[in-house]
Amino acid sequence: MDRKKIGERSYVLVSPDEAPASALLLFFHGSQQSGNVARNFTARTFDDLTARGVAVAYPNGVANHFNDARLDYDEKTRKLGIDDVGFTRDIVAELGLSTVFAAGFSNGGQMVLRLLHDAPGLLSGAATIAASLPTDDNLLPDLGTPVPTPLLMIHGTGDRIVPYEGGRAGTANQRRGTVRSAVAAAEYFAQANGSAEHSVTEADGFRMDRWDGGAPVQLITVEGMGHLVPAPHDVDERLGPGTRAFAAADVIADFFEL
Repeated sequence: MDRKKIGERSYVLVSPDEAPASALLLFFHGSQQSGNVARNFTARTFDDLTARGVAVAYPNGVANHFNDARLDYDEKTRKLGIDDVGFTRDIVAELGLSTVFAAGFSNGGQMVLRLLHDAPGLLSGAATIAASLPTDDNLLPDLGTPVPTPLLMIHGTGDRIVPYEGGRAGTANQRRGTVRSAVAAAEYFAQANGSAEHSVTEADGFRMDRWDGGAPVQLITVEGMGHLVPAPHDVDERLGPGTRAFAAADVIADFFEL
């Protein structure tokens, strides 16, 4: 593990031991976290992707937040006008890998959604966990237009911070505006990707919505899961129930065919 700096910004890099990396996965942490906190929050399951030949970079947000695409976002990173899209491009350029994926949790997932709009074509694939696209009146003006990019979304129906059915997001101390339902967010990107063939499969406690076509979009719905990343460990009970049925890192890596 290395701590890297680009100007005043930093990120944590975990690289394969045996050979040069064949791809880069960026993981964006949630609100009030950092790269290293995110590593522990996910039980270091994303670090384990180095065994698949992937370098994993964890960008650090300014004041522990990323400047995402939500209009109603009362955080220091917005007030300072931090260019996290530019920071992401700088990390990609510094590491020099042509195949780049991004995943993010909560605020980090919102940052991934901003990258799909404002850095079209940068990513070979994207994934979000516990993050849903803001409603039209809660999107920053003058966002770019997404290009077809495979997208996996993971969301729990018990998420009280980013409600699965949509509506006002955040906590009593955080203003986050309104978001679309998880299904409506997935439909938005399916339309942008030209992926119109919708299918649904269900198993005990899970539902998979998939849109095939130009670039696949998948939504994994986890019944009862709260605001967290599926991983094999216990988390703060205030975030809601977890699941040990799967690790998000493995499901995301399989979706990206890593």
